[in-house]
Amino acid sequence: MIEQIVQRGLMLAFALSAATACENPDRCKQKPDCPTLGKCTVGENGFCAVGSDDDCKESKLCQDNGFCTAKDGECVAGSDANCQASADCKQKGWCSAYQNKCEDATRAVHAECAETCESEGLCVMSGGKCKALSRRHCSGTFEDEPEPNSPCGKDGLCNAEAGRCVASSTEDCKASAACKDGGQCEAKGGACVASEEDCKASEACSQDGRCQVSDGKCAALSSADCRESLRCKLEGNCTAKDGKCIAASSADCAGSANCKTVNRCTAEDGVCVSSGQRAAGGGADKPSAKHGSTKLGDLFGGK
Repeated sequence: MIEQIVQRGLMLAFALSAATACENPDRCKQKPDCPTLGKCTVGENGFCAVGSDDDCKESKLCQDNGFCTAKDGECVAGSDANCQASADCKQKGWCSAYQNKCEDATRAVHAECAETCESEGLCVMSGGKCKALSRRHCSGTFEDEPEPNSPCGKDGLCNAEAGRCVASSTEDCKASAACKDGGQCEAKGGACVASEEDCKASEACSQDGRCQVSDGKCAALSSADCRESLRCKLEGNCTAKDGKCIAASSADCAGSANCKTVNRCTAEDGVCVSSGQRAAGGGADKPSAKHGSTKLGDLFGGK
C-alpha cells in the first residue's frame, strides 16, 4: 500500500511539473541556475536543463571559464574560441580547449603525446597531431636549465615554431650537447650546424677524428685526423672512411692499446678483434664500433 502511495505521489508531481512547464515555458530563465550554469530551458522531464549553445553563452560559466557550448545537458568548452573569450584566458592564460575544458596549452602535456614529448618536445594534441607549442615543451622543464635528454639539451632545439622544436639562437646551440660533443654550435636554418673551427675544438675531433665539416656535421674526412684521435690510440680506428674513423687494416690495430692489453690486433668489419676470435668464427667479445672498448668507456664516463 505504501509503495502505491509513493508511486502515485511521484506521478502527480511529474504531472504538475509538466503542467507548470506548459503554463510557463520561461520559468527556468527566472531561476539562479540559468545565469550561472546555463540551465535555462525546460527539459522533457520538466526540470531545468541546458538546452542550447545560446543558454551557455549567456551564463557565467561561459564568461568566466569558456564553457559556452552545450553538450550532453551541460555547458563545456567546445572550441578554442570559447576559451579565448573568457576571463580565464585573459587572467590565467587558459585559452585552448582540450577535453571540454580550457587550459594553457604551452604548459600542458597530453597523454596521447607522452612518447614524443620527452624526445621531440611534441607534447600537446592539436589538429590531430602532437605539437610543440613552447620553450617549456622543447626544454622539458619549467626551469631555465633544460633537461639533458630534451631536444633543447641534446640538440639546441629550444624554441617552438610551427609546432616543432627548432634552433633559433647560436647561444642555445652552444649550450647543447650537440656543440660540446659534435661541434654543432651555430644556429642555421632551424638546426645547430658545425663549423670547421668548432669541429676542431670538439670532442668529436679529439676522440673520434671527426675534425672537418660535411653537411653541417663534423666528419672524419682525413686519415691524418683519425690517427691523432683517441680512438686510434686505444682501439685502432685510424683510417677515414665514409665520414668515420675505422680499423681498416691489422696495421691500424697493431699500434693500439687494445692490441697490447687484450690482444685485439686483427681488423675485421672496421674494428679490431682478437685473432683467436676471428679464426674460431666467434665474436661474443667483439667490440662495438659505436660504443668502443671498455677502456674507452671507462675513460669517458661510459660514453
